[in-house]
Amino acid sequence: MTTQTGDSGWLHGRLGTLMLWALLIATESAGQLFTKVAGDQLGQMNFTWQWLADVARNPGILAAIASYLGAFFVWMLILRRSSLSLAFPLSSLVFVAVLLGSWLGLGEHISLLHWVGVVVIVAGIVLLAEGEES
Repeated sequence: MTTQTGDSGWLHGRLGTLMLWALLIATESAGQLFTKVAGDQLGQMNFTWQWLADVARNPGILAAIASYLGAFFVWMLILRRSSLSLAFPLSSLVFVAVLLGSWLGLGEHISLLHWVGVVVIVAGIVLLAEGEES
């Protein structure tokens, strides 16, 4: 059965929703990680014309901007099919992905307290999802 708005196909089913969430988490997390790497490369922020030109040419900054633009459009698709009261808390999975990315990709130290925070975030999302009406 198709709808008048054309909302048929895999993208509008459960698999499509899961793929959109994975893409959102990946693009937002990548944007954060690219920004961190680029910021480290650029060094001290002098706010001179030369520094701004360096920012505009930095591949990490350009990748971060592309990541955030992609995340924006994916977020719009997610919000079309989800309630904001559930979608916004679910977006906190980005915190978990950034923590994992900074640990695995950037070699940052992650304390026990950070790992406890990850467990709390995931537990909170599970509780919110369980309370959501089908």
